[in-house]
Amino acid sequence: MRRSLAQTIGIYLLCIPVALFFLGPIVWFAALALRPAGAAFPDPPSLVFKPTLEILSYIFIDPGSNARQLLNSIIISTGAALLSLPFSISAAYALSRYRLRAKKFIMLWYLGILMAPPIVFLIPYFILMVKIGWAGTYQGVIVVLQTVTLPFNIWLLKSFFDDVPPELEEAALVDGAGWWQSLVRITLPLAVPGIVVTGMFAFVFSWNNVVFPLVLGLRTAKTLPAGTLDYFGTSGIVWNQMGATAVVAMIPPMIIFLVLGRYIVRGLTFGAVKG
Repeated sequence: MRRSLAQTIGIYLLCIPVALFFLGPIVWFAALALRPAGAAFPDPPSLVFKPTLEILSYIFIDPGSNARQLLNSIIISTGAALLSLPFSISAAYALSRYRLRAKKFIMLWYLGILMAPPIVFLIPYFILMVKIGWAGTYQGVIVVLQTVTLPFNIWLLKSFFDDVPPELEEAALVDGAGWWQSLVRITLPLAVPGIVVTGMFAFVFSWNNVVFPLVLGLRTAKTLPAGTLDYFGTSGIVWNQMGATAVVAMIPPMIIFLVLGRYIVRGLTFGAVKG
């Protein structure tokens, strides 16, 4: 059914305030990053100013106090996403294909972990990481971030494996293929869009997590989102530096979703039409 011109115009008019509502904070932080130092709130207020890269250069190049945190974020988020995928794929496949008596309890347990605030895990995790010498290390933060990534990955991947017809695997077994061959050559290739989408969300969840890197990463493994808190002090907030740090922290997840956006559509519509 085709929309009339008036309906189309009405939809666009409704979308404009929604877009402004979500883009407003991003534009404001971008303006803070590009304003000259000390000109975060000019008097009188003005939307016109001469952009400068002075603040970005200061925090990422010279002296570059946040450059190490940016590298930490890339390493930790990538490592957490890659580490979570093998375990979540195995668990989700087992929950999807096998009849387990405690299946519902296991799924509810994963859901409970997702609903629990991450701060409740901090004290036992901190004690454990100090005991084994992993406090302030990449591997310590990466392992702890599995608390956030694994439950969500398993829930998401199970739905993708549910949409892969088990009859395809049974046909492969009848033709002489082993269980491992049917999984690697049939099920996993069909579930690639879902696996890519899951990895993307695992990366973003790890990237945006502030609590674990802030406490367990110490100074050596602190991530960029946690580094934005350094600009909150007793004397006030350094708005320009905080805005520049926040803008740069948004760029890697945006790039990932722009580059792999086609997998999001394929993943979200995976199994939507069944014959």
